[in-house]
Amino acid sequence: MGRLRPIVLCYALAAIGSAAAEDPPPFRQGMWEFDRSAGPQRLHKTECTNPGEDMKRQNEMMAKAGECKFSTPQRSGSTYTFSAECNMQGPQGGRISFRSTSVMTVESDSAYRIEVTTTGGPGPPGKELLTARRTGDCTK
Repeated sequence: MGRLRPIVLCYALAAIGSAAAEDPPPFRQGMWEFDRSAGPQRLHKTECTNPGEDMKRQNEMMAKAGECKFSTPQRSGSTYTFSAECNMQGPQGGRISFRSTSVMTVESDSAYRIEVTTTGGPGPPGKELLTARRTGDCTK
């Protein structure tokens, strides 16, 4: 399941970006720092981006793939919650089915966090956390 976690998180971002009636506030373009943890695995990434635009692009790609069905995100204040049911090609061939529940908490147009809980597929249920924070303007 460890290999699928980055895919699940991308799908979580895409689904939140697709919620027409419940769009999160627009995020600011700039240098963003992303920290992701899934069990013992940690990933740190810094890039010049606009997370809201990235979410929209991911959603367009996912609409074409058709491997996941998303619930409509529900908003409560600055928190957005939704689920995804996926049936996709696994890393070693066969099909893998799993369900994820994502909770995105928007702190501002420069910071958010997403918690993803995944069940099904190979292995035990998994939890993932992504924190994202804008650190400044992009350097040219």
